[in-house]
Amino acid sequence: MSSVLHNATYQQTNAMDRIFAICSNESSDTLGRVAMLLWCIWPNRNDKLWNDNVQMPRQIGRHVFDAWNDWYSVHKLQSNNVSGNTEADLVRWEKPALDWVKCNVDVAFVSGSGRTSMRLCFRDNSGHFMAGMTQWQQTVISSVEGETWALLLAMEEARYRGLNRVQFESDSKVLIEAIHMKRRGNSEFLSIVHDILSLMSSFINFEVKFVRRQANLVAHTLARAANSLASFHRFENIPFCIERLIFNEMQ
Repeated sequence: MSSVLHNATYQQTNAMDRIFAICSNESSDTLGRVAMLLWCIWPNRNDKLWNDNVQMPRQIGRHVFDAWNDWYSVHKLQSNNVSGNTEADLVRWEKPALDWVKCNVDVAFVSGSGRTSMRLCFRDNSGHFMAGMTQWQQTVISSVEGETWALLLAMEEARYRGLNRVQFESDSKVLIEAIHMKRRGNSEFLSIVHDILSLMSSFINFEVKFVRRQANLVAHTLARAANSLASFHRFENIPFCIERLIFNEMQ
């Protein structure tokens, strides 16, 4: 949020005036992030005063990212439900255009293990499985950082395989918005976004798109296999765990 909070327009003398100035000029999504930041700072302040428990700014920042991402998913994306059948019920994976490849990317966090795992799946314009990859690392990062790391690895894998017309799909709305808006900053999240943008400037036919979780089931399901495999694994044939999903989505 540094680009907003350090904006010369918002350097009023007190917090109330600054917040109202931001509310008058920024989008609802930006206001939501500012509100979430303030909300997370407040209980941290109380925790320090009452319990002498101090968190580093980086820890609070990661908590803000996770809290905003969760709130956005619940209140923004699910607010578009239609009566009878929800939008989620109608969402399906779509085949890419002729001569294009689609890569679905997802990330998982194994509770209690301190492990973050990612997975990706390449398919052609007929929906046929081309290749897949899983990787995990023994570290705890925020959900949005994990999604960003996974997308960067997917692009590097596409480059390794010589694919140059690829549409990458992720179910992280925050990540895809950051890429489309070319956000800059010093956080770990935006640092990886910068690496993604640099790679996309060299591969002009790399595209990124947000999809609902229901259209990203293959990548999501492949995560279950990632935790029982070596930390890095490539698939040249369809893994059994996603075989039925692949065939269904080819129809």
